[in-house]
Amino acid sequence: MEPTKQAVDRGDVVAGAWILSGSPRVAEVLARTPIDWLAVDTEHAPAAPERIEAIVRAIEPAATPLVRLPSVDAACAGAAKQALDVGARGIIVPGVESASDAERAVAAARFPPAGTRGVAGTVRANDYGERFDEYVRAANDETIVVVQIETPTAVDRVEEILAVEGIDVAFIGENDLSAAMGHPGEKDHESVVTAVETVRTAANAHGVCPGIGGRTPERMDQRIERGFRWFLLGADLSFTREGIRPFLTETD
Repeated sequence: MEPTKQAVDRGDVVAGAWILSGSPRVAEVLARTPIDWLAVDTEHAPAAPERIEAIVRAIEPAATPLVRLPSVDAACAGAAKQALDVGARGIIVPGVESASDAERAVAAARFPPAGTRGVAGTVRANDYGERFDEYVRAANDETIVVVQIETPTAVDRVEEILAVEGIDVAFIGENDLSAAMGHPGEKDHESVVTAVETVRTAANAHGVCPGIGGRTPERMDQRIERGFRWFLLGADLSFTREGIRPFLTETD
């Protein structure tokens, strides 16, 4: 089974990052660190299908390649199928606000009869047909499905959302959640913290891995103690900015 999926199923801590640059080379550099997963972000950055495939190739086999899709509707309209067919090992679906949204997201990542993903005979994911039977048999169990909980509506409905079978991770989008709650950027606002805890509690109750941003090593340790297991460390572009900053001095 895919290593990150195994780790999630065991309850291990896993960490990853967004690829926003669109650069296969940058993705390859990050994949050669001890990071668990890297997700091509197609929600907040443009990425043609050919570019997604190139980045997925660069990430493998050192880390797990995932793709964050633009929306639930995009996942169902073919974006999930295309990402998985080129070799992504899972999808991250933003804006999930109901059980119906969650069901559609899961279905888009599953072959029939469990889902609606089209079965292609000759794609990269099945070694262009060489592993067709093996891949079709195993894919439904090995594909990672992450749903993003990032609005007050989603928090209010989190119990019904996470009751949907087939969700591996409930990732809390703190930036969107704090903004939607009227506290943009205030991720430590009392009401936002309460909402985060509501999601974490529901995830643990439903056997779903709770995920959130690591933010700092100290905050990540605190969140591990509280039961979070899936962490976003940042994005390739932010790593680049922060990497050069110590070498620069302020000028008037």
